[in-house]
Amino acid sequence: MFEAKEIIHQDDHWISLVFLTILIFLTLAKVLYKDRLLHTATLFISKKYLFIYFDKEKNDVINLFQFLLFIIQLLALSLLFYEANYLWQFSSRFNDLNGYLLLVGYMGLYFCIRFFIGLFLAEIFTIKSIFNKIIYDKVSYFNNLILWILPFLLLSAYADIYKELFFKITFLVLAILLILRYSLVLGNNKKLITNNLFYFMLYLCALEIAPLAIILKLTI
Repeated sequence: MFEAKEIIHQDDHWISLVFLTILIFLTLAKVLYKDRLLHTATLFISKKYLFIYFDKEKNDVINLFQFLLFIIQLLALSLLFYEANYLWQFSSRFNDLNGYLLLVGYMGLYFCIRFFIGLFLAEIFTIKSIFNKIIYDKVSYFNNLILWILPFLLLSAYADIYKELFFKITFLVLAILLILRYSLVLGNNKKLITNNLFYFMLYLCALEIAPLAIILKLTI
């Protein structure tokens, strides 16, 4: 006798629109900043362009290129958390398109809170140059990370067989790249961090822990 099991199918029509939107923003970035996008995609391998672009933009870290990549970050990360919730059912609030849009909102709020807290503290302690350098490195490496994780996310989103396995691989790759990112950021700014240890500890508490605690308080 065969046992009947309920099969819940994921509606992936809107997910396809999300990937299409990501592709549109990637295309815009490629058309407007072809060389910059290529250099961003290879930062884990070669970091020399990181310093070149920072010297050009150290007083203007918020620009159109970063905005295009930021939108891609929001859409991709929110989809990653949506897929995790779909597989493991952490909360029923995030099981559909409305839940995904809610994730996008929370993710955007998290990044905005982090940035404005950091900017506020940088102005108070007159360490804007230090803040800009560390933020620039972190954002640049995170842009690189997102570009690398997109193929894995695409595969795990559309896999019908071994979907959970593909998603676990995606999460593993993400974890490895995050560790690599933090290692490179710390290595690139070792002297800067050592000379400003107090401000770096303040940065960790204010920009890494506080925004996350606020978002968790809002979502729980």
